[in-house]
Amino acid sequence: MCGLAGVLCRGPDMAGAQYAPVVARMCRAIAHRGPDDEGIWSDGPVCLGSRRLAIQDLSPAGHMPMLDPTGRYALAYNGELYNAAELREELRARGIRFRSTGDTEVVLQSLIVWGREVLTRFAGILAFAFWDRERRELWLARDHLGVKPLYYLERGDLLLFASEIKALLPEHPDPEIDDAGLIEWSLYRNLDFPTRATLVRGIEAVRPGELVIVRNGRRHHASYFEPKDAVDPREYGRSRGLSPEAVVEETKECLERIVRQQLVSDVPVGTLLSGGLDSSVLTAMAAEVRSDLTAFHVSIAGFPDHDERPFAEALCRDKGLAFVPMTLDGPGFRRALARTVWLSDLPLTHPNSVAYHLVSRVVREHGVIVALAGEGADELFGGYSWAYRRRRRLQRLRPWLQRVPAVVRETLALLLYAEADLPVTSIRFRDLLPPSVALVDRFQREEWLATCIEAYRFVPEPDDREILGAMLADLSDFLSPLLRRLDRTSMGASVECRVPFLDPRLVRRAVNLPLDYKLGRHADKWVLKRVATRYMRKELVFRRKMGFPLPLADWARPFARPDFFEEGFLRTRLGFGRHGVARLVDRAQRWIHAFFGLVTLEIWGRMNLMGQSLGEVETWLAGFEPRPRTGRS
Repeated sequence: MCGLAGVLCRGPDMAGAQYAPVVARMCRAIAHRGPDDEGIWSDGPVCLGSRRLAIQDLSPAGHMPMLDPTGRYALAYNGELYNAAELREELRARGIRFRSTGDTEVVLQSLIVWGREVLTRFAGILAFAFWDRERRELWLARDHLGVKPLYYLERGDLLLFASEIKALLPEHPDPEIDDAGLIEWSLYRNLDFPTRATLVRGIEAVRPGELVIVRNGRRHHASYFEPKDAVDPREYGRSRGLSPEAVVEETKECLERIVRQQLVSDVPVGTLLSGGLDSSVLTAMAAEVRSDLTAFHVSIAGFPDHDERPFAEALCRDKGLAFVPMTLDGPGFRRALARTVWLSDLPLTHPNSVAYHLVSRVVREHGVIVALAGEGADELFGGYSWAYRRRRRLQRLRPWLQRVPAVVRETLALLLYAEADLPVTSIRFRDLLPPSVALVDRFQREEWLATCIEAYRFVPEPDDREILGAMLADLSDFLSPLLRRLDRTSMGASVECRVPFLDPRLVRRAVNLPLDYKLGRHADKWVLKRVATRYMRKELVFRRKMGFPLPLADWARPFARPDFFEEGFLRTRLGFGRHGVARLVDRAQRWIHAFFGLVTLEIWGRMNLMGQSLGEVETWLAGFEPRPRTGRS
């Protein structure tokens, strides 16, 4: 698990070696992704750089960029390949001799032997830059669902690329905010889907499941995987014909095999254990394989309704695992906020990103380098009641709503708009608002949802098709910022987080399960809960879902001051009106997530586009910290 950076020269008589200092500078910007080793290598028009976080084969044999014995091919690689052992044996049968025991060389040789077709066979989380000296061809690619990041910037005759945007920003000739991206972020809190655009004009992302081939100075984009590609009518029909017991057993065996493979490591391994179902079942499964695991937990100080620590502790007692809790409070949250925004390269989508980073630091302090995390289970197995089960209820209510007189529907709409502080005096506004929301991203999310629903056209029940399609769409849309959160916050502490639920082998199985195995009659994530009962007490399985909420209204209160945004990014660079910002500050407690979004946008803009250092922003934020009251002596 590492970070990578590089430059490709596309002009005549340009040599990559002359840009080695630039690549070294980009690597230093992402040194947190790989504190164990650095490598810079150049050949002809290309210069590749790597920061290594050593996980497998800790010897110098794992140094990157890695070259094959002939010197024709080079690889800068970030990630883990969990089916490396299987591919290694196939390659050995073809006469390939390995010089290392890690997975990097397996990726390199797989690309050499099988070419781009092998990307669909990789089961792992990865991003890489692969150079072919003979063909003078550069490949940039990301894993199936985009767990690992990769960005690029075109600057004249140079193509610069890196694992994080912060490495590219100093090389950008004129970094400015992308106005369309800002509007989209403000509405969806997500810029990782559906386009390649970022919040900085000119910097783009390699998309999940995408291979970018740069040949003769030109980029060619090819998608090798989209979630809809995993939908298979035959596999769906086979699952539908199985007994519920058989479906549970197959799901259990698949997840068990994946967890076993993802525990392979030459450094200590732990789990991020919230106490919820997803992280708990992974921890319980992993405990069957390794008894030396440590489970790490975030506890919320002073808010017992937000705290799942008793459930996490109970599981660790049952399994005999070491348990390390970390308590988070308001001052700690605010102190770590600027660094978390800096790591994220984007205003925060989720306030609990701060908690993820702080617990990752605790993980690293305890000598653990790898941790399993539960991302993806909700999207695959139907865990969001507010999304999937509510959609089913609305589908059943829709015929009845159509019978309600138009004047009643109109009155209800007016009341809802008024409650939301939206204009109600203009009928045109009311007519235009719903389609305008979709217009923000040029209807691309609507198009993607329709495409995902169409992938289930063979499912006979229309309501099931719609919900299965919505879940499939979320694997690209809703999941994207969750994966950004996990990667940036954990790698910011030099910790690799693995996501067993998002292994492509489990994804293919889960998307081909009938809806009843996800939204069961009496429980969401029905099949996963049945799997969990094989490893955990039922009272730890069948309980109310809590998620990972923070008492944001209390913790962000010190920033709700009229002077917070004065002379800052929003006012001076984006031209935000003073009165409008003041109105939002006055209503911060009611519109807390909108207010917090502007707080982190302000922090992001100061560091990324106004040139303020992380330390300067941290000092500025500290000025809003409440001062302890002192009584008279």
